[in-house]
Amino acid sequence: MITSLRLENWKSHSKSSFTFGKGTNILLGRMGSGKSSVLDALCFALYGTFPKMSRRDQAVDNLVSLGSASPHATVALEFEKGGKKYLLERKVGRKISDAEVRSDGRLVLKGPKAVSDYVTGILGVDYELFTRAIYSEQNRIDYLLQLNPRQRKGEIDWLLGLGEFDTAREAAQAAATKLSEQSELFASEAAPEKIAEAEKRSEGLSRQQEERKSLVEKLKVEKTDLEAKLKKSEAVAAEQEKARALHNDANLRLQKVSGAAERLKKECEGKNKPGKEEDGGRVEERKKAESDLASQRDALRKLQAGLSSAKSSLAVNENKLKNAQDSDKRKMELSARLKQATGGKMAETLEKELAEERSELEAMVTLHAALHAQEEELQKSIDALSSAGAKCPVCESDLTGGKAEALSSEKRSKIEEGRQLAKKHIAELAEKRARVAFLEKNLVESKSIESELMLLSKSSQDIGALEQFISQSGAQAQDLESQLSLSEKAIPPLEEKVESARKAHEESVRLSKLFSDYEAAEAMLLSAKQALSEITFDEKEYQRSRAATNNLRVEFTRAHTSLSGEEKQLALIGEMLALEKETLGSLRQKAELARKYTAAAESMAIYKNSLIAAQSEMRFTLIEEINDALSEVWPSVYPYSDYGGVKIEADEKDYRLLMEKQGWLEVDAVASGGERACLCLALRIAFATVLTPDVSWLILDEPTHNLDSEAVQMLSEAINEKIPSIVEQTFVITHDPLLGEAGEGMVFRLERDKSKNESTKVVSA
Repeated sequence: MITSLRLENWKSHSKSSFTFGKGTNILLGRMGSGKSSVLDALCFALYGTFPKMSRRDQAVDNLVSLGSASPHATVALEFEKGGKKYLLERKVGRKISDAEVRSDGRLVLKGPKAVSDYVTGILGVDYELFTRAIYSEQNRIDYLLQLNPRQRKGEIDWLLGLGEFDTAREAAQAAATKLSEQSELFASEAAPEKIAEAEKRSEGLSRQQEERKSLVEKLKVEKTDLEAKLKKSEAVAAEQEKARALHNDANLRLQKVSGAAERLKKECEGKNKPGKEEDGGRVEERKKAESDLASQRDALRKLQAGLSSAKSSLAVNENKLKNAQDSDKRKMELSARLKQATGGKMAETLEKELAEERSELEAMVTLHAALHAQEEELQKSIDALSSAGAKCPVCESDLTGGKAEALSSEKRSKIEEGRQLAKKHIAELAEKRARVAFLEKNLVESKSIESELMLLSKSSQDIGALEQFISQSGAQAQDLESQLSLSEKAIPPLEEKVESARKAHEESVRLSKLFSDYEAAEAMLLSAKQALSEITFDEKEYQRSRAATNNLRVEFTRAHTSLSGEEKQLALIGEMLALEKETLGSLRQKAELARKYTAAAESMAIYKNSLIAAQSEMRFTLIEEINDALSEVWPSVYPYSDYGGVKIEADEKDYRLLMEKQGWLEVDAVASGGERACLCLALRIAFATVLTPDVSWLILDEPTHNLDSEAVQMLSEAINEKIPSIVEQTFVITHDPLLGEAGEGMVFRLERDKSKNESTKVVSA
């Protein structure tokens, strides 16, 4: 039994709680008040989903209340089973999906799927069976009576769990057809004549392969024999090639040395070999000439350096003389400016005059400020007298009888005298300021001129001494230029002498080397002749051996080419044979597959017929059990005796609903609205008790939809008075107050103002 349900932030429910009891539990409210949301929450708490959610008619985002501060919704359900109490709690939102189950207060499992599997095990009812047998969705109480035969058969098969048989039977039929098609395809591709032809081709290629293998082995032996002979011949030829190379090298060296000796001999003809004394004299003569030339060049460099130094010193002193003359001229100019600036006075005198003028200026400024302050005080006194009464505001003396006017007049006179005196002082003050500025300017200028004159005096030089030194330096430079000219003229004769000595020395050295090279060439010629005579080489034998080696190489190449060609042919035959064997294997495999597919198609046909038989047998058994249940339920839900019973008859095409009234008649032909409603309720109870015998629950959502008042009245009596004796716990969602007025079941009234977007309120009726 379900004992309680708690919702937080679930759809329109901000926080709602329900405590359920045995018998009928009715949730009453207008459309949009949140009634169906309660059943959705109950189903979600058990299995983590509900019909609208599993059909994707409602997204997870829409489960959380709009405007809620929490990002997730919480559903908690308590139920009792087998003497134990279970608490299921699930949280769901955009970023969360969590669940846990407790048994008698102890945490058992966590995780959405684990909790759903646990609930299925405890109840013995999975989600699919729950939605088929227990939970009647909104407006579906008389749904079965509104369908045509084919639709009604499909719906009842689904309720009974037989729809899977149709799916399996259709799949079996499709598989059998596919298997037969595959069998025919493989049988056509692997006909016996095709297999025989492939076997014949494979045997022929096997014979060719053996013949080629024998030929290849023969060619390998021939190639090996030729390869050994060729290696031996190539070794002999290599030795002869080395001897030939040595002979040719020695002969070529002899020719080169002989030619060089002959050329040197011709060059030595008519010449005498210089002696050691002659060579030594040439060397000494060359060294002396080079030493004399070096000494003369050194003297020339010294004269050039002295002349350069004299000219540089002369230029420096000429520049000093010019600077000294410019300095004297500048001092004369500055002295004239200084006299003009000071008027012939000393700087100390000017400073004293400036100090006196500044003192007088300060006194005049002070006096001017005092006059201005006096005027302000007098004006304040006048203003005070004009606003005063009979007594002075300062000394409290009597001001009546014109005393105030007399005092004001006296003070105005003093103000005027002060202004005249200030006007006179302003002119004198301007004149004094100009005088001070003039003296300050002249004093600054005189100090600057005196400072420059002092610097010029410190750097002044003796002009007479400079002129005398410049005259002496010029004479010295002229003397050095004369000496330099004589030294430059002595250089060319010495250079000619050095060149002559160099040529004579080099010629002596060349002749000595020529005779030395000739003697060395004669010795090398003798050595080359000796080396050539020691080498044994026969050109004819070399050519014969070379020809024999070439012939063997041609024979070996031919044998190698033949062997390679035959090996390629053997490999090609092997590939063709492998391909034929693969083709033959494929044909045999396809033939075997054709046989297996035929057998599988026959087995699938048997399986399909077995499904049909099993479905019929199960349908008969279930309908028999449901009819037994209907025979017990019908008297409880239908309070009249005009219809003695109801039942279902089933065949392969339809489920027919029959009512007994002087014989069995189809419902559509005889039943009124109330009778149809009671029939549908009886069917729901029968389905629930047969399909879920361990869970005595029934859930109806808006069962009065499309029912007239008579049908509603009969349904109300059945739900409130009859069903509790058959089903332990029933949940009814309705907007019709009539269902909640009768009986002793629990009624929960749900209220909500949708126009204000309010949350659902639960009021126990």
